[in-house]
Amino acid sequence: MDFIDEKDELALEAEARLKAPLEWESTAKCKIIDLKESQYDEALRLIKHHFFREEPMCKASSLLEDPTSVNDYLELIRTWMNDTTSIVAVSLKSGRVIGVAVTRVNSRIEKTDTYQRVQVLKGETLRKIMHLQNTLMQQTNAHEKFKHSKYFCIYILCVHPSYQEKSVEVALLNACVQVALSLKMPAIGGIFTCGVSQTRARSVGFQLLSEIRYGLWLVNEQVVFDDPGRGNYSAALMGKVLKSENNPKHHKVPSVDTDKK
Repeated sequence: MDFIDEKDELALEAEARLKAPLEWESTAKCKIIDLKESQYDEALRLIKHHFFREEPMCKASSLLEDPTSVNDYLELIRTWMNDTTSIVAVSLKSGRVIGVAVTRVNSRIEKTDTYQRVQVLKGETLRKIMHLQNTLMQQTNAHEKFKHSKYFCIYILCVHPSYQEKSVEVALLNACVQVALSLKMPAIGGIFTCGVSQTRARSVGFQLLSEIRYGLWLVNEQVVFDDPGRGNYSAALMGKVLKSENNPKHHKVPSVDTDKK
């Protein structure tokens, strides 16, 4: 009986390990793990309370004053999370989520479907934000620049304000590279919309692929994001080709700097 109990206990431990979130190497004093469904709500609260309030386009367009856009954006982000590639930074002391990187594999085949889903958004403010982001993605044509049909993409990078000067954002970026390599992705890219995040992306080797300057982004001859905050001049798509055993060749990615719509 004891032998059977021991086997059952070992089986339960093995099952628990399989269900436990995979932990990634962290360059900051926090734990970085795969985002599990049980953490979706906590991660979405962090994004709503901080990313929606502080991110330049969200702030300049007063996203939080448009409840329909807020709900649409949260549902869109939840859909991205369902791809199960996103990661979170958690406090070593409390275990709370202190940062999140919402990521997806961006495939050339799925690109059209993604744009179609964005067209059905009801929130006017969110449509403005997505209009710029989609234009940025299209003008960059990252699949051509990377010379691959798919790449790993960071859509949202959010860190709690009390941890923003503790290298958590850089740790998340480094962990995203680890995730991309584990998925055998040939390249990684991301949308970075503020000056600080662009600087941090450069610090881990991301190159500018393309950008749209806020002051030149006009709709009906009006600047849409007229006050993105000091030091925030553009939304940029940045990235790099990844070196791995399956992808030994490394080439410099050409950049584009345009503001056309």
